[in-house]
Amino acid sequence: MDDVIRPASRSEVDVVARVLAEAFQNDPVSKWVFPGDERRREVQPVFFKAFTEAAFADGEVYLAHDHSAASLWFRTEGGESPEEFMDRFSALDADDLHRFTVLSELMAAHSAHSEPHLHWQFCGLLPSKQRKGLGSAIARQHFRRLDAEGIACSGEASSADSARLWRRHGFVDSGEPFAPPGGPRMFPIWREPQG
Repeated sequence: MDDVIRPASRSEVDVVARVLAEAFQNDPVSKWVFPGDERRREVQPVFFKAFTEAAFADGEVYLAHDHSAASLWFRTEGGESPEEFMDRFSALDADDLHRFTVLSELMAAHSAHSEPHLHWQFCGLLPSKQRKGLGSAIARQHFRRLDAEGIACSGEASSADSARLWRRHGFVDSGEPFAPPGGPRMFPIWREPQG
């Protein structure tokens, strides 16, 4: 399992969005941003399409060869302004947009690293592929490249289990966990290039 993910093409925006929507249907943070299973099922494809388009503009988009997983990375230097980024989500209703804005502002406030790096925004696997080693294979493939290029990365784990997984791949805690009001804790993480 050494080559499981590849750069996605812009024509695959909808495929990436579908994979991420399915992968994050039961994620604790997704449940907070989009309460209600049916509402989440309805709005997440639109939400993740906006995120994927933003990543094509200001980052990197990857898709598993068999379309079972996807990941989005963002550069932390240059790119869209926060206002331009948030405009991509105008299709959300006012309540969803408010919760997403609160979460985005919290994440920005807890970002402890100012030097240029990549931010690993999402890595999602279809439910049938979870807990079978695919996430670790994706991480290894990404980190081989980042280590070779000397690129650091950050992220937020959306659960204590996710934080433990990413620690096994060289991440360290990079701040105190934080949570939106009434929402789940998120765990800031950081990874220096290794090797």
